[in-house]
Amino acid sequence: MPPESSKLLVQVLRKIPIFKGLSPSQVKMVLSLCAHKSYKPGSQVCRSNTPSDEMYILLSGELVVVTVEGVRVATILPVTVVGEMGVITGQPRSATLEVGKPSNIFAIKKAKFDLMLRDERDMRGIIYRNLIDVLSGKLTNDNVRLRDYQLEKDRYEGRIIALERQLQEQQERARIAVEMAAKSGDMTSDEIEMHLDEQVRELTQRILVVDDEADFRRLVKEALPAFAVVEAADGKEALGMVKNEKLDLVITDIRMPNMDGFGLLTNLRSQFPDLPVLAVSGYIDAEQIRDYDFDGFIDKPVSLKQLQVLVDKTVGKEEA
Repeated sequence: MPPESSKLLVQVLRKIPIFKGLSPSQVKMVLSLCAHKSYKPGSQVCRSNTPSDEMYILLSGELVVVTVEGVRVATILPVTVVGEMGVITGQPRSATLEVGKPSNIFAIKKAKFDLMLRDERDMRGIIYRNLIDVLSGKLTNDNVRLRDYQLEKDRYEGRIIALERQLQEQQERARIAVEMAAKSGDMTSDEIEMHLDEQVRELTQRILVVDDEADFRRLVKEALPAFAVVEAADGKEALGMVKNEKLDLVITDIRMPNMDGFGLLTNLRSQFPDLPVLAVSGYIDAEQIRDYDFDGFIDKPVSLKQLQVLVDKTVGKEEA
């Protein structure tokens, strides 16, 4: 490594919280443990529930923290250390690290790091104190977020109680209206309720989620409780369903067996030109689908908030 690059890296690493206070020579010892790795978007650096045998220093690019359920919970930008707590505590990884943009990373093996700390008592003391400071700051931030969350939760619970009262009143009004209509008309109460159910189903917007991963389909269904969500495992199955379902929106993955998302879009545009179609993918980005007539695009792993906002905007709920 050229001396200028080495000097720059030492300066950069000394700004990382767990290496704060180390001397330049001590930081060079850390650098000697580093193995350079390059990653492409969509690849994984590590998986949840695997041994914490490495920590990572993100030099450039972007990493995404993904839960076991496949939910994107955080984006990590340079220059940051990831996985250091697991290396110190020995606990399995709690999340998966996926690559959002082309990334360059330094990986430090736990075995080599432990050996260095064992032999370098001064470094061990500094790094352990830094870790305590990091954990302390994290605990403070978590407590602030917990307080804010509790306040917001209390506000929402108050709104929910008020809405539940309104709903009970509306249900009672509907029950009385059905009984009055049955007494004065030709239909029974059961027949009236059946017709009402049909009308309500007509008012509920229906979304078709197309993906060969059942977990992703379930995730979208749970994220969109205000909609009636139906599922298909590939484009071919989806086409058969579209012909028999009254749909307001299709959300499709790109890479699937039998018929991919591009093929599905082509068929939908020729047969149902007014049906909105959103694309999701972990292998391509928005730039790569710009020439296709999708109504929107979202990256995998999916941000549920971003998904909800885009769906509401696409089917017109946002204006409502």
